[in-house]
Amino acid sequence: MQQDKPDKSRKEAAIVNRWLAEQRAQPQYRAAPKADRAIAKIMRPLSAKFGAGRSGLTEHWADIVGQRFAKISRPERFLGGREGRTLLISAPGPAAALISAAGQTIIDRVNSYLGPNYIHHIKVKQSRIKDSQLTGSTQKRAKDLTPGQKDKLESSLENIKDPKLKQALEKLGRHALGRKDGSE
Repeated sequence: MQQDKPDKSRKEAAIVNRWLAEQRAQPQYRAAPKADRAIAKIMRPLSAKFGAGRSGLTEHWADIVGQRFAKISRPERFLGGREGRTLLISAPGPAAALISAAGQTIIDRVNSYLGPNYIHHIKVKQSRIKDSQLTGSTQKRAKDLTPGQKDKLESSLENIKDPKLKQALEKLGRHALGRKDGSE
């Protein structure tokens, strides 16, 4: 009886090995690729050649969100996600809170421009935005200095040896003196 058990286990092992060998030869079932990925492969080269949707969004940002928000923000890029596309908006400090508070309004306006349900969320990134990057300037430019003001500023900075410090103080002085005449 003891000899029957090893023979049985060898036979069972041979059956299992044969079954595994047959199963390994069959390729794994794979679902068809999703249509959005196939479209993305076509659209990426075309958008690189002819311009992406974001570039149109940047050009028309003031028309889409209004002058108030366009002065303090700019669209950065689109982020894809499982819950839908997200628009990343860049805004300085406290302006980011204003943009976040008006999030649903901005989503509705952007979707009316780009198409229904194009974006589902916005994400506001706090950043420093230079005046040249914004569609409208948030700060008034300082007026040019009069010759008397220039001479007074230069004479007060004569004793400063460090060129970087001198340049920074000169810039500060020009800005302060230029706004002194009630231009605020």
